[in-house]
Amino acid sequence: MGPLLYFLLALTVKEDRAPLRSGCASDSSVVATLPAGAPLTLRYALSGESVPCYKVAAEANGALVDGYLSAGAIDGLEEFDKGRREAAWTDTAQLLQAVHAASQKKPLLSTGGVAAISVPALHADLAQKAYRLIETSQPGKALAMLEPEMRGKPDPGLLAIAGEAAWLSDDTARALEYWKSSLDLQPNPDLDRLYQRVQRETKNDQSAEKLYGMRVILRYDRNAVPAETARQMLGIVDETFSTVSARLGCNAEEKIVTIVQTREAYQKATDVAEWTGGLFDGRIRIPVSSGQEMGPSMRRALAHETTHACLSMIGSWPAWFQEGMAQKLSGDTLTPAMRSTIAQMARDGKLPRLSNLSQGWSQLDAQHAMAAYAVSLAAIEIFYENHGDDAMRNLLRNPEQLPPVTADLDKRLGL
Repeated sequence: MGPLLYFLLALTVKEDRAPLRSGCASDSSVVATLPAGAPLTLRYALSGESVPCYKVAAEANGALVDGYLSAGAIDGLEEFDKGRREAAWTDTAQLLQAVHAASQKKPLLSTGGVAAISVPALHADLAQKAYRLIETSQPGKALAMLEPEMRGKPDPGLLAIAGEAAWLSDDTARALEYWKSSLDLQPNPDLDRLYQRVQRETKNDQSAEKLYGMRVILRYDRNAVPAETARQMLGIVDETFSTVSARLGCNAEEKIVTIVQTREAYQKATDVAEWTGGLFDGRIRIPVSSGQEMGPSMRRALAHETTHACLSMIGSWPAWFQEGMAQKLSGDTLTPAMRSTIAQMARDGKLPRLSNLSQGWSQLDAQHAMAAYAVSLAAIEIFYENHGDDAMRNLLRNPEQLPPVTADLDKRLGL
């Protein structure tokens, strides 16, 4: 990430003798008392609270302690909050790409090497067609295409792709069965890693209740999410997809799987950084706290990840474009202070080129992630200011135009 190291906006305690508590409630016990200006590390946000509340880590009496602070007690939060949400290209998504690349015997640079899964020439065209359906968010159609061809003719490559289609269709048991069969026929470290991850996810996931909307299947943990909140979330994803689809032109051939689970289950299933407030890895995932109700930040998180789902139906886009668009269409804007900081970075020669922000950000710490998100949103805002909605729809239909657009945005950012 190079130049992003220069872009660190710290969170600190706003007022002297701020109580760090064991929970969000005002009567929760005080873990430590923090001085004004004390640096904070954000763990995650509890977005359903009536007053936004954050779990943080801070140094007190020479030791690092965890606790909870209200948003009003944290200085710099407005800028920092831009970086809470997850990038589209997660480690799981990269593993899925690796498995597909292996089945086609193509190296994938982002994974550091791929062990090939052979696909007979007879099946190569079928594999490509199935993966194209998966890429455009039609895993159910891909699975229906693959299964008749695999009966009595087990093939490790097709089994691997069928497992991906089943997983994205939210049929985890079938996905694990296909992946196990593929591994038994031909070992592959990327697929084995994915298999182990999804096994772990299944073990820790208690989200078994389902609701069905016009464009969404919402699966949730009823012990963590009240039924009324789940219905509200279903409506928001349905409504948001309609709005985003009308603006960008995506079309949901199949229902979007949305998983709402406890933060503990979410963390164990995804292995992403604690600061993330949501994730799209082919399915929308939202972490919640027990009994959580709908709040503005949860609405933003749902809109953010729904935008990722929409964009994935149109094509494959670099991380900066995905994240800039997801922020823009979920209602985020750059503050004057952030715009000024980006301009100063450009003058100092410390602003990263957008092409350097093309890969996954899932392992960035929160501060570097915030920088990547800010630059990406700035680029998308500049595009809309200069070209508008029609030009964006044209770009989405003509992805070969993205490189010159990216170069132009770099110049407008000051590079």
